[in-house]
Formats: sequence, C-alpha cells, structure tokens
Amino acid sequence: MSETEGRKPGLEEARKEIDRIDREMAALYQRRMETVEAVADWKKRHDLPVFQPEREAAILEKDAAWVKPAYRDSWVQLLKTMMAQSRAHQQRRICRDVVACQGMEGAFSHMAARGRFPDAMLQSHPTFEAVIQAVLGGSAQYGVIPFENTNSGLVGEVLDLLAQYPVYIREVLDVPVEQCLLGTLDATLKDIQWVYSKDQALAQARGFLEELGAEPVAYPNTAMAAKYVADTGDRTRGAIGARENAQLYGLKVLSTHIMENTNNTTRFLVVGRQPAREGSRFSMIVTVKNEVGALGRIIETISGAGMDMCSIQSRPRRPYPFEYYFYIELADFRDPAQIDALLEDLKSVCERIQPLGVYDRQGAAGSQEEKEIS
Repeated sequence: MSETEGRKPGLEEARKEIDRIDREMAALYQRRMETVEAVADWKKRHDLPVFQPEREAAILEKDAAWVKPAYRDSWVQLLKTMMAQSRAHQQRRICRDVVACQGMEGAFSHMAARGRFPDAMLQSHPTFEAVIQAVLGGSAQYGVIPFENTNSGLVGEVLDLLAQYPVYIREVLDVPVEQCLLGTLDATLKDIQWVYSKDQALAQARGFLEELGAEPVAYPNTAMAAKYVADTGDRTRGAIGARENAQLYGLKVLSTHIMENTNNTTRFLVVGRQPAREGSRFSMIVTVKNEVGALGRIIETISGAGMDMCSIQSRPRRPYPFEYYFYIELADFRDPAQIDALLEDLKSVCERIQPLGVYDRQGAAGSQEEKEIS
C-alpha cells in the first residue's frame, strides 16, 4: 500500500468535515444577509448613510482577536469582503448612494456623476429616459443627465422628459468638457474618414470635422463610439470623446480641444424623486393659456414678484401642433414662501404649472449634499 493510499481515509474525512462547515457557514451567511436587510431598513427610516467607516474600523479591530494569530490576516480580509458585500446589498435595498447616468464608463455623463458623487455606486443606462425611470422606480437615489451645452445648446429630449415625468432638479453642475479626436494606435489624422460620437459632441466639433473632411456618424454616446472604433481596429475610423477614453479602450489621442468653443461647458442636472429643501435657483415648466398676451403676463408676474428670470426656453408641446410649453429658471428670491406666492399668482395666466424645485448651481464636486450622500 502506498503512502498516499494510506492517508486517503483521513483525507476524505477532513473533506467531509469541510463540507459540513461550509453548509453551516452558508446558513450563517444567509442569516447575516437577512439581518443586514433589517439594518438597511433602519438606516432608510432614519436617513443614515450606508457606509460608516468608523464603525467598520472598530468592528475589524474587535473581531480580529477572535482567531489565532496564524489566521488573523486572512480572517480580516474575509471580514472586509463580507462588509463590502453587506454595503452593496444595503445600497441595492435602499438605493442610497446609487446614482444613475446615461452611457457606459468614459461617457461624459458617467464622468460627471463620478466627479459629483465619488463614493456612489454608479448605475449605467442606455437612454436619458431610462435614467429618469430608474430614479422614479426606486433603483437609484439620483440621476445625472446633460441639459445644456455652451456650444450645441439645449438637450431638447431632456427638457421633454422633465415635462413628462414627475422628477425634481436637485442640483445643477457646470462641467468643462474637452472633446478629443481618438483613433487606433496606428492611425494618423490623415487616415480618418469617418468620425463617430454623440450628436451633441459632433455638433460641438462641426468646424473641425469640416476642415478634416471626415464624415460624422451619430452614436448613442461618446464612450460607446470610442469602444466601437477600438473594436473595429480600423484606422480610418475615429471617435470624439474625452481623452480618458483613449486609456480606457486602448486608443490614441489624435487631436485635442477640437470644440468650436474653447470654453465648452456642459450643464448637467442631478434629478431626484423629492425636491431639495433649499437652493438659490428655481425652475418650472409652464403651459400658457391660448390667449393674446398670455406669455407677456407671465413675464410681468415674475417681474412683479421681484425675481430675476435667468432663462426661458420654449419647446413644442407634443402632440399639439404649433403649441408650446416654456421652461423658466428664476433667481434672486428670498425664501420658499416667495416661490409659493408666485406660483399662486401664475395660476390665473397659466394653463399648467409644473414646479421643478429649488437647487444650487455649482461645479462637479463639493457641496453639502455630497457630504450627505457619500
């Protein structure tokens, strides 16, 4: 009998013991995750953040002493893994720290969301409408969507969605955008014949593309365009997007700052199910009554309330031909009561009023709300 055969009964018994332990661990893990759900529900009721680093550090220090020193490092790593799984499960359950955005990693919306909410779990969606539906459906706490660009103008689709769905603007982010031309590693500018990107990005680089003599091709978003060019490996195809996409998808930056406006800035909205409690700006969507001078009376009412009308945008009112609704942004109000009084006064001259809430306008990072969500 060989030495290996002589050890076999002991080995098989040890393996059976491990199987029994694993079954017990599986049952305990399930109990742990069910208890985690109770913790998540409590945090949701009391509006507490999922991640509490001080408590986790204290738990690790305490629980590390439960095993022999020889197993301590691996035991702590196991605890950290379970804690990470616990946080992810809590986030999914209560949707706190989950932010939805349109496009995959590398898309400008994705980068704006990451810059604003660096510790959040980002949730990618194929369309702006899917982002809003994720917020309203409760799978995400907030959504980040582009609204306006200094070069290509208003994203009309987003304004239509604001008019269609009961979401509120929580915050406005003005994010500088640098558009670059990306190509395969063996490509040069002279090789590029077709350029793929989001329609707004193509519009921002219209002059550059005309001078290059390349054919623009609309694509769902800038990151998907970069991935497509990388996947084809065709040096005659290029993509417009952020320089970060070159590193993400193995491409080369062929040209930088290709926008017509060198101060290219995109305004992103942070939207949520509930309005913010305070802010320096207020927006609403109104539909005017079909009367002569109705829009003028709206403007007069706003002026009479002592507020500054920062912006007014009109959009076709589907499916009513040659009828329009208006997006209005206001500033210079003292408190919410002043907004309430204005909305009451507007009822006599508006067919429909949809408040979009109060909010602040700022850069992509650094605010009180960021501290609350992180």
